[in-house]
Amino acid sequence: MDSEISVAVKWGAQLFPVELDGTATVGELKERIFSLTEVKPRRQKLMFTGKKASAVHDDTVLSTLGLKPDHKVMMIGSLESDIELITAENITRSQANVVDDLDFDYLAESGVGVPNLNKVESTRIKLERRIAEIDIRIINPLRDGKKLLVLDLDYTLFDCKGAASSVMELARPGLHEFLAAVYPFYEIVIWSQTSWRWLEAKITELGMLLNPNYRIAFVLDRTSMFTVTSKRNNTLVSHEVKALELIWRRFPGRFHAGNTVHVDDLSRNFALNPRCGLKISAYKNAHLAIHVDRELYALKEYLVLIAEREPDFNSIQHKGWKAYLAANGAEGASSSRRSTIQQGNDRLE
Repeated sequence: MDSEISVAVKWGAQLFPVELDGTATVGELKERIFSLTEVKPRRQKLMFTGKKASAVHDDTVLSTLGLKPDHKVMMIGSLESDIELITAENITRSQANVVDDLDFDYLAESGVGVPNLNKVESTRIKLERRIAEIDIRIINPLRDGKKLLVLDLDYTLFDCKGAASSVMELARPGLHEFLAAVYPFYEIVIWSQTSWRWLEAKITELGMLLNPNYRIAFVLDRTSMFTVTSKRNNTLVSHEVKALELIWRRFPGRFHAGNTVHVDDLSRNFALNPRCGLKISAYKNAHLAIHVDRELYALKEYLVLIAEREPDFNSIQHKGWKAYLAANGAEGASSSRRSTIQQGNDRLE
């Protein structure tokens, strides 16, 4: 009889010790996890520390993976109850934790107080505290030589308040085509102003977590944000920000201002890194907008174009991304298509 295998399954803040017979498979491990968490096996994505995702399947025998005692396994997955709440028509603003009040155009007024935010002592203290506290959990291994694309979720990639029978019906038109097209050039990160619980459920139901045509590198939730105070129109305003330095400091030499684009429907989230910000129109009223919204189709072309043409993103203004695309898109279109084809051997790990 094969000796027992012990693993430590981490799900959010919870840790579950699991022991199985050495002949057990990954699928059987998922069944045991289901008994402990009530997350159905088909909703689970398991990441074994130090093991490539491509080498692990439901029928893989655990003893063949060379696991050490109490080997760490990260599980991403959502409860059915959470998914039902998200797809319900009466989901409330408080449940989703999405702040949707007056936005401030930091891109338009980049010279009014915004650059100084990085020099404000209280801001630096908060930033350093977040950097020390943040736990970036890599979902898929990072690839060498890729740029960084940070994407907001609510109202950027899907209509988080729309009424529909499933979350997929609320996805912005062209969502998966967009992500598949930019993946050969960028590591994709989702940063949402919601709790981890809701973020995990949303990206799972949108089909983004296990899509065969692209991979999400990691996700960040609202706990990675903090509040700053800036002066807008002679009025002091407090609001949360997404500080890209959190990522840059975590991966020195890999990501920086010159190779990062942050796409969001709220430009106040760019307050500490306005030059990296690209404001996209909010996707709302999906039942009507689905017939006319083409934002991701154009954004896909722009992001591929600058990845090919611009060695340093600091040299361009993302605020004028549509004008840049109009001026350079026709010239770069064939090049983009050729490059995308050539990138076809950039296999998913």
